[in-house]
Amino acid sequence: MAWFETWFDTPYYHILYKDRDFAEAENFITLLINHLKIQKGSKIIDLACGKGRHSVFLNQMGYEVLGLDLSQQSIDHNKKFENPDLKFEVHDMREEIYGQLSSQKVDGVFNLFTSFGYFEDEKDDQKVFQSISNILKDDGYFVLD
Repeated sequence: MAWFETWFDTPYYHILYKDRDFAEAENFITLLINHLKIQKGSKIIDLACGKGRHSVFLNQMGYEVLGLDLSQQSIDHNKKFENPDLKFEVHDMREEIYGQLSSQKVDGVFNLFTSFGYFEDEKDDQKVFQSISNILKDDGYFVLD
């Protein structure tokens, strides 16, 4: 098992990032959406969504959001926010999304807050990018922070 498969479920991870709050997420997402000009009602995947700060605010802004994360604890935490247009699922970003978790292509995939770059094998990185490419509409946005 790789270190990142357990790190995000430890109390140390949450202590390290305790200063990251909903206000910060709302400010960042507002700036991002204003820049991209994604229409309300669009479908967005928050890939490696963690505790769901960005997913929840995107949904409040009028987007249909699927939050995906490897951490079962984070997804369990996020389930309380679910509604018909906001869902959360445990998912390893190296695995396909299209056809597995979603039968529809999406308008955006956001991978935010240093949630990429942990894999030792570059083939795993390629799997992530292929999955994102497969789930995105032709004119969709991929945002990697």
